[in-house]
Amino acid sequence: MDLTEFLLFVLTASLGGIFLCGANDLITIFVAPECFSLCSYLLSGYTKKDVRSNEANTKYLLMGVASSSILVHGFSWLYEIVNDLINTQIYNSPRISIALIFITVGIGFKLFPAPSH
Repeated sequence: MDLTEFLLFVLTASLGGIFLCGANDLITIFVAPECFSLCSYLLSGYTKKDVRSNEANTKYLLMGVASSSILVHGFSWLYEIVNDLINTQIYNSPRISIALIFITVGIGFKLFPAPSH
């Protein structure tokens, strides 16, 4: 991977973070961190010839897939309750708590493997 690809991945990851700052609907809240995550998966496997780098990259990718699925599950619960992609009216119900637990666990799993991969 040359310098151009490296800078492209860093800038795309930064763009995902910028989009996340301005997110106000469920789709943008999911797509922006995924943009950041996909670039971090590619950057974590930057040294392709190192066996440990490949193993860490694979583990990081699998944890990211698991966390994304949990996050989407939480978003689907939230969408079922609110019936809108823009979260302006969230009612106090037990199902909201379940959705927020799934979303929190999904985001937590997304943040966890970065220092431990």
